[in-house]
Amino acid sequence: MNTNYNYNTAKLDHKAILDIVQNGSSVLDLGCGEGDLLYLLVKEKQVKAQGVDIDEQAIYKCVEKGLSVFHGDIDSGLADYNDKSFDYVILNQSLQQVRNLENALEDALRVGQKVIVGVPNFAHYKA
Repeated sequence: MNTNYNYNTAKLDHKAILDIVQNGSSVLDLGCGEGDLLYLLVKEKQVKAQGVDIDEQAIYKCVEKGLSVFHGDIDSGLADYNDKSFDYVILNQSLQQVRNLENALEDALRVGQKVIVGVPNFAHYKA
């Protein structure tokens, strides 16, 4: 976890994603962390949300928010999900932690009708 994460940037990312996602759609958030974005999507857009994260502590925080989140590793693939089973698959601030980028994107494109990718602006980070 990057302790230098800029939460103002996260708010901008979340707003941009909220503007894209349609009300009532189904969303899979890969690398959902503590579920802040998923929670906003459920609250603001009434989406059917599901998340995947590798961090057990983050998953507990998601569950406390009432979110449906599963323990998993993006690099292990999405074999448990059917083709086009979600309207949107979101990889926000998580691709930089994936070992096999091509496989992760192929899986996301298979599972989702649309894929939203957000990457950090490393020029914005301070050491």
